[in-house]
Amino acid sequence: MEGWMVKSRQNVELPESFSKDLRLLLEGLLQRDIDKRLGCKGNGADEVKEHSFFAGMDWTQVYLQKYPPPLIPPRGEVNAADAFDIGSFDEEDTKGIKLTDADQDLYKNFPLVISERWQGEVAETVFETINIEADKVELKRKTKQKLKFDTDEKESDCILHGYIKKLGGPFASAWQTRYAKLYPNRLELHPESGSTKPELVFMDQIEEISADLVHVKSEQCIVVRTRDGKIVLTNPDEIGLKEWALSLRSAHKCSQELLGSMAKKAGKIYGTERDANNKNPYIASRNTNGN
Repeated sequence: MEGWMVKSRQNVELPESFSKDLRLLLEGLLQRDIDKRLGCKGNGADEVKEHSFFAGMDWTQVYLQKYPPPLIPPRGEVNAADAFDIGSFDEEDTKGIKLTDADQDLYKNFPLVISERWQGEVAETVFETINIEADKVELKRKTKQKLKFDTDEKESDCILHGYIKKLGGPFASAWQTRYAKLYPNRLELHPESGSTKPELVFMDQIEEISADLVHVKSEQCIVVRTRDGKIVLTNPDEIGLKEWALSLRSAHKCSQELLGSMAKKAGKIYGTERDANNKNPYIASRNTNGN
């Protein structure tokens, strides 16, 4: 450490082959006085990015890693022909090796820069392994809740039930998972926690259900228009979503027909229909006589 400190106090000699812009960049970065050092004058990284050495550089493309590397080694100098030639490490060589806290600190912010091919492999293997326990717990919870609903609905007139997503939250901007239960006269949307009362949407409150799936927030959705607004529902399973759409439209149609039939029946019983059509003989005779 002492030797390094001595060398750091000496002037750094830059090769003559360096361009003027490169020399200015390095001299700015190696200033002993921190207040005069490039990047420490008040504007942070922008001071480096705006330096003449980087003139014409598109920093967005740099961030997206779209610039081609300045050096691509010839194929013959690469240690492996392709990813499949690398193989796995011998278990005898790696068995018992554990990362220390110092190792974890070292690699905590280590940037992972790999090809799309390797990214796909990482996504399919590493992420799956990391999340497998959480997925098991989530699946167990959902299965338990589904069994509960199945038991409750064995003897009921429930048409369809299962998980569905509803657009809600602040400004109706977030998808909320609900356990939906469709009955001939209503739709129940149960929160996952099950500790609060479900949202009830009665068929006589529904004015329209979209005939086709509607694109909302990058999802195919069912839009249910009610007297108080609209409800947007979706499902990652396309077949399941179409089944919900068909069942909702069918239940709504049957409900409207039933309500219409009841209204006609009530009209015949109480005479409101005959009054409306001016077919009551007594009223007709009075109108004819001018009384």
